[in-house]
Amino acid sequence: MKAPFLIAAALLAATTTVASAYDYPTDYRKAQIDARRAEEAARIRENRHYGNLTLLEKWRLQAEQRRIAEMERNALRDGHISRQEQYDINRALNRASRDIYRESHDGQVAWWRRW
Repeated sequence: MKAPFLIAAALLAATTTVASAYDYPTDYRKAQIDARRAEEAARIRENRHYGNLTLLEKWRLQAEQRRIAEMERNALRDGHISRQEQYDINRALNRASRDIYRESHDGQVAWWRRW
C-alpha cells in the first residue's frame, strides 16, 4: 500500500523539481538581450501598423532581427553569453535600432498612407 504512494510522490517531486528549474533565465545577459529584441520587434510592428514602413522594409528589418536571434543562439551554445559575445550582439542590436529609426523616418510610407 505504501510503495505505490511513495513511487507516485517521488515522481511528483522529480517532475516539479525539473519543471521549476526552467522557470527563470539563468543568464542575465540573455534576459537583457531578449528584452531589447522584444522592444525592437514591437517597434517594427507599430511602425508597420501606422504605415511608416513599407512591406519590403518590414521584411528586411525582420530578417535583421532573425540574424541577431541566430547570433544569440550561437552564443548560448555553451550555456553562457560571454562579455565579448554580448558586446557583439549589443552592437548588432544598436545597428538594428538605428535601421528601424531610419527606415521609419525616410519618407517612404505604406500604400494606404499615400492618399
